[in-house]
Amino acid sequence: MKYSLGIDVGGTFTDFLLVDETGILEAYKVLSTPKDPSIAVFNGLHEIAEAKGLHYREFLRQIQIVVHGTTITTNAVLTGNGAKTGFITTKDFRDVLNMRRGIKERQYDSRYAPPLPLVSRYLIRTVEERVDCEGREVVALNYDDCLAAIQKLKDEHVEAIGVSFMYSFLNPLHEQEVGNLLKEHFPEAYISLSSEILPQVRFYERNSTTAMNAYVGPPLKHYIESIMARLAADNFKGTLLLMQSNGGVMSPEVAMRFAANTLLSGPAAGPVAGLIFGRMYDLENVITVDMGGSSFDACLVRSGKANLTTEGEVGGHKICFPMLDIHSIGAGGGSIARIDSGGIIRVGPQSAGASPGPACYGLGGEQPTVTDADLLLGYIDGNYFHGGREVLDVEVAKRAVYDKIAKPLGLNLSEAAYGIYRIVNNNMATGLSVVSVGKGYDPREFSLVVGGGAGPIHAPMIAKEVDIPLIIIPKSSSVFCAAGMLMSDLIHNYVRSYTCLHDKIDLDRLNILFGQMRMEAFESLRTEGVSSDRISLIYSVDLRYEGQFNEVEIPLIVDTSGVIQDSDITSLLQNFHQRHGELNGYSLPGSLAEFINLRLLARGTMDKPSIKETPYAGKDPSGAFKCERQAYFNDGFLNVPVYDGAKMGYGNMVHGPAIIQEAIATVLVTPDYSLYIDKFSNYLMHRKGFSLKELLAKLRG
Repeated sequence: MKYSLGIDVGGTFTDFLLVDETGILEAYKVLSTPKDPSIAVFNGLHEIAEAKGLHYREFLRQIQIVVHGTTITTNAVLTGNGAKTGFITTKDFRDVLNMRRGIKERQYDSRYAPPLPLVSRYLIRTVEERVDCEGREVVALNYDDCLAAIQKLKDEHVEAIGVSFMYSFLNPLHEQEVGNLLKEHFPEAYISLSSEILPQVRFYERNSTTAMNAYVGPPLKHYIESIMARLAADNFKGTLLLMQSNGGVMSPEVAMRFAANTLLSGPAAGPVAGLIFGRMYDLENVITVDMGGSSFDACLVRSGKANLTTEGEVGGHKICFPMLDIHSIGAGGGSIARIDSGGIIRVGPQSAGASPGPACYGLGGEQPTVTDADLLLGYIDGNYFHGGREVLDVEVAKRAVYDKIAKPLGLNLSEAAYGIYRIVNNNMATGLSVVSVGKGYDPREFSLVVGGGAGPIHAPMIAKEVDIPLIIIPKSSSVFCAAGMLMSDLIHNYVRSYTCLHDKIDLDRLNILFGQMRMEAFESLRTEGVSSDRISLIYSVDLRYEGQFNEVEIPLIVDTSGVIQDSDITSLLQNFHQRHGELNGYSLPGSLAEFINLRLLARGTMDKPSIKETPYAGKDPSGAFKCERQAYFNDGFLNVPVYDGAKMGYGNMVHGPAIIQEAIATVLVTPDYSLYIDKFSNYLMHRKGFSLKELLAKLRG
């Protein structure tokens, strides 16, 4: 048997999705090991091999591809545990990196302070060199300055060095020369050149992205090399790929060079999975949500495309690599509930994480969490957590919720638990509104695709808050991002700055710059083993009206020759005016548009695992009935039927209230919802009184 495996390392759990060659999906979870994430990865591999009745090494030999999402780089930035990093820049511009944009991001927060710098000032060195705004050398590179800077950083025992010069995106020669000197005189250092990492205009953003790449490069490189070495030693002969924050995957070699591309790589797989599951019903407009142990991630996918941003931020530091526009808040199963100074219940953003975890885990946690509340409300079966492999301690959960929430507020235990449940739902609904209403989209025109181990428990209440008509809960929802990783393609983004008003556009120059990016794209993808017939290119341009500061990325339609012509520019401008109107409420067709950046997205199409269809099992779910138990809804406990998700099949219908137990997830059907199981064993949930067929037709437009 041949297998594909997706691995998503989260703050609380590490998720695995195993797909065999017949399309059968199997989900697994193990507790994460924050001090060394690789421990959880290999713990999970051993557990899967045991479950399959295979010797560990024999199991690894049968795995053809592993796609891995990692939190190594994100954690390095958020905890300040990245590499000791040096920085080399143009003389007289030493403080650009740490001065940031020179403005206070939270202008009305008197206590706000910027994050600690990635590079200490004493490790920022300057060298004499200058290129003008046309890319012409004005001052030659001073080699004595370079050697002195390198020696100083070497004496300080830095692990990584970022290099970013003024206007190097127009002429990278000086940076390349410094890169060669570093390889000669300091070969053990990890090197990031801005002309390779992000060759585009805006000096601070370019500096920040380059410094970030250097800062996270060594820990990621060490992690990848150790994972690869151990897999090879254990008989793994397949392909290892890493998830990127742009929704694509890349080879380990590319990941080690462009380490910052793995920031937020785990959540980026969610929208990929959401679109795949939406397309099973011909739905191109979906909102994906993923509620794990520590966080809640939401992303809007419209017309089959997830929103991308080139103005991301991690830990307060700017990063301008293209990344999926995912809104994350601290709302997960492990989110801690507390009472604030005003006597109001707050939930999150602090999380109990994997250690000590929620109080009911019995690992020493004493703070009440969302999971504790779900347990006390009857939504989770404490004796069947993770398929019965773990037993949750109800008494410890009661004590935590009563002592910290119920008693101080004069509530009974159920009222306090339900208050926690409602508040975290409201927090998540607000987060969902940020990516929909906040972007000018009506959530009622979208379907909600739900992932995460805790997501299906809270989905109906979140959807009800924002009036989303249809909820899709994939069979593999508990390992949602791991599923998305197996459905992703190899994707690389390229950028070149080209500032020019549209009436003075130089088509020859435009074609040269796009040609350079096209060559890089084909070279990278072929190195990763992608044949030419599987490579597709998407062209786009960042445009703005003359005098504006913010630009809009607009697709540039180019024929198969790849040569841009006047008619292509005309169409581009028409699309710009239209899109500007949609985003800002006005357009100025008579005004000059300014080109800022040229972009190229290169996609190498990967083989995707097929999902096996199941035979029709009829509407009646009684064959999967397990028992009845009490669960809390609105004002009190009700006797609720509990079904075994593993025994339910295509066509089964359930009308709320009801609970469906999967081995590593629980689906809660609230009293005002009905649920249907499709031919892929996914759950479709909608409000009672509505026809599923009519809802799907309406959402398809």
